Amino acid sequence: MKGIPVTDLVRWLSAGGQLSHEPYLVGTPTATDIAGVCVDSRLARPGCMFVALPGARTDGHSYVDQAVQRGAVAALIASDRLESVRRAVFGSVRLFAVDDPLAALQTIGCCWRLQFGELLRIGVTGSNGKTTTKEMIGSILSIHAPTVQSRGNYNSDIGLPMELLRIRPEHRYGVFEMGMNRPGEIRLLAGLLEPQMVLVTNIGTAHVGMVGSREAIAREKADAFSLFTGSETAVIPESGPYSELLAESVRGRVVRHGLAAAAVRAVRPLGVDGCVLDLDEGSVRLAPPGQAMADCAVAAITVARLIGVPFAVIRDGLEAFSASFGRSEVIRGVVTVIQDCYNANPESTRAALQTIQGVRHDGRRIAVLGAMKELGTETESAHRAVAEVALDSGLDEVWFVGDEYASVVAERVAGPSGTARFFTSDEWERVVQAASRVEPGALVLLKGSRATALERLTPVLLRHEVDG
Repeated sequence: MKGIPVTDLVRWLSAGGQLSHEPYLVGTPTATDIAGVCVDSRLARPGCMFVALPGARTDGHSYVDQAVQRGAVAALIASDRLESVRRAVFGSVRLFAVDDPLAALQTIGCCWRLQFGELLRIGVTGSNGKTTTKEMIGSILSIHAPTVQSRGNYNSDIGLPMELLRIRPEHRYGVFEMGMNRPGEIRLLAGLLEPQMVLVTNIGTAHVGMVGSREAIAREKADAFSLFTGSETAVIPESGPYSELLAESVRGRVVRHGLAAAAVRAVRPLGVDGCVLDLDEGSVRLAPPGQAMADCAVAAITVARLIGVPFAVIRDGLEAFSASFGRSEVIRGVVTVIQDCYNANPESTRAALQTIQGVRHDGRRIAVLGAMKELGTETESAHRAVAEVALDSGLDEVWFVGDEYASVVAERVAGPSGTARFFTSDEWERVVQAASRVEPGALVLLKGSRATALERLTPVLLRHEVDG
């Protein structure tokens, strides 16, 4: 199968009342199917369809021609922008003019997925660790049988339908991440995926500023089970204040992920070299460090056990797994950097601190903590709690980067110990200068929300040229 037939796109969009006319032809388009979808014209490839979406800084309709020049053979655009787009495009392309390009993308993704009834669909959600756990499950299942998994964090109302379009007839398993940054998004994603198994990693405070409370987050995550009919399986945390709330939402089987469900006898930490998991059948070496990574592995093993994956496949899948960008990456050089700065919230930051705190290391241990975003009314209390943990951790130095930490660390940063430093949000050059003076042999944790982009310090710490 080459791709998605254009005739199917027309049929699905027409049936949904989203396409009132046949696609408008610019030039002489000849492609009869769509090889993939993109929403960023810079990522357009020959044979793809470009979806023009409005953004915070720009509008995708201004980049249709750029996508066409890169090889896009079709574009989903808003009906009221048809004339301006037609005048601006030089090349050959089919323009699908619809009321709402995002809703049309979701319709296409869902209709395409419905063609593959034999695919076992697994949804992964949670406040922390969902991307890592999804990738661990994918690493295991891809050895077991042909598997499609969502890339990176393509887990939103935009990303998930794009990933559904990557399903092909040979796939037996589909592992898809389900993210959330607003109320109602998980329910929408569940409708697109209709998962037969859902894993909830945990319930924390990520995006609490968008939802209001941890209980509200738990109820939103429980919407992942909203389309269960009784034959599906929910894999939820073994314990915790919201485990029972999740369980009561399930119409189907409930399994609680943990050491017992995964048949893991023990987890043996190896510092920055990861850990060893002792299973009933043998041992598995996991490369990324930290208890949080071990927890993700246990959850992934639980899912694999439920599917009936043999131990040898579980072992090979986990041992082939490597941390993706910003998720407990260990980068060695004149200093050793734990680059865990893809995102941050109170739970994941405390977990990262526990990782560096528990590592035996001859050199100095330094934690660089960037601000945690999207915490709403809990911003001050959350930063205060994390700061207290960090300052009492016994690390040689703790750096706080961002105005969110200002009021909660001022007194202790000014104290005589000299173990803590504070940098305001506009003092990046000071942070770079401090990083350039870190002595060889140190172990440095970089942990902060994506907006702080702490990975910019890595080349400085490794004594490479600063890349921005």
